[in-house]
Amino acid sequence: MRQHSSAAPQMKRTDIQNLFVSRDEIDRCAKNILGLVEQRAYELFENRGREHGHDNEDWFQAESEVLRPVTIELGDPGEAYTAVAIVSGCRPENLKIGVEPRRLTICGMPNAGDTESGRPQENSQPFEYFFVSSTLPTEIDTAAVSADIRHDVLEVRLPKAVPHIESAE
Repeated sequence: MRQHSSAAPQMKRTDIQNLFVSRDEIDRCAKNILGLVEQRAYELFENRGREHGHDNEDWFQAESEVLRPVTIELGDPGEAYTAVAIVSGCRPENLKIGVEPRRLTICGMPNAGDTESGRPQENSQPFEYFFVSSTLPTEIDTAAVSADIRHDVLEVRLPKAVPHIESAE
C-alpha cells in the first residue's frame, strides 16, 4: 500500500506509513480489545456476587467503560471514497488501519509501553480503545489507499477499483 501525507508538522512520514497493517494485525487488535471487554464484564459479574442473569447488562457496561465510540463518515466525491474519523487523544502510533477490497477498519489501541496489563499507567491519561469497521459500497484499489492526520482528524482516501472489462473474442 502506498501512504503519503502533507500532514500537520507533528506528523512524521514514518507515522503515516505505519498506520496500515495486515488483516492478521487487525484481527489481533480486535481480539485484544474483545479480551479487555470480556475481562471487564467478568469483573462486573464477580462484583455483583456472581449473580446470573445480567450478561447483557455486564457486557454493555464493560463496552462503555473500555471502548470509546468513534464514527467513520464515508464520503463519495467521485473517483475515491473518503473516510473521516475524529481520533482525538490518539497518537498515530496507536492507530491501525486495515483495508480490504470492500472494507475499512480502524483500531485504536495503546502500544505495549503505554499500558500495564491492558490498563493505562497511573500517571498517564486514560486511553480509550476503539474499533470501527465499515463496509464499502464498491471495491477499492487497496494499493493506492492513503491517509492523513490533522488536528485529531484521520482522513483515509480510498480510490475506487477500476472495473475489469472483458473483451469479446
